[in-house]
Amino acid sequence: MFINVIPEKCTGCRACEVFCPLEQEGVINPILSRIQVWKDAPHDLFLPLVCPPCADKACMAACPEPGAMVIDSRMGAVVIVEALCTGCSKCIGACDIGAIGLVRPLSMSKGGRGKNGKAVAVKCNQCKGETWCVKVCEPGALEYVAETPELNGQMVFERLRAARIQAEAVLAERGAQSRRRVKVQ
Repeated sequence: MFINVIPEKCTGCRACEVFCPLEQEGVINPILSRIQVWKDAPHDLFLPLVCPPCADKACMAACPEPGAMVIDSRMGAVVIVEALCTGCSKCIGACDIGAIGLVRPLSMSKGGRGKNGKAVAVKCNQCKGETWCVKVCEPGALEYVAETPELNGQMVFERLRAARIQAEAVLAERGAQSRRRVKVQ
């Protein structure tokens, strides 16, 4: 099971960003959200960024800290072991869709999870199957689905990468600049 994203259905309401940290951290604070909506409101471009189970797992390959990123056997996706994360941000640069961000432990409700009190990488962990972002997505841009031959995590990853490239091209054409997802506070 994984979260499928249908970018053309996203209205940019960001309800997913509100409910994600409520489930994960016990607080309403979109900065702590593991799902981010890449949004350029003046141009009406919205793209929900989750972490589908991709084939190359570039973030994991880029991580220099042994054990800080592991594969969840149930989902097939990479999960960040926050207690081991050094906050080096190499995984952020390695992710082609921008699904990883940094949050300082001081801004976290449970605080102190990053190694040596530094910023810690965060990304969608699919709430271990509870997926509140999917439950609150009224436009239907997010859905929790089983992998099939017609739809798998790599296909969603490729669709998100293509949508991100297309959105950045539209922004460049209009003279606007893309904003890479890094949420250090």
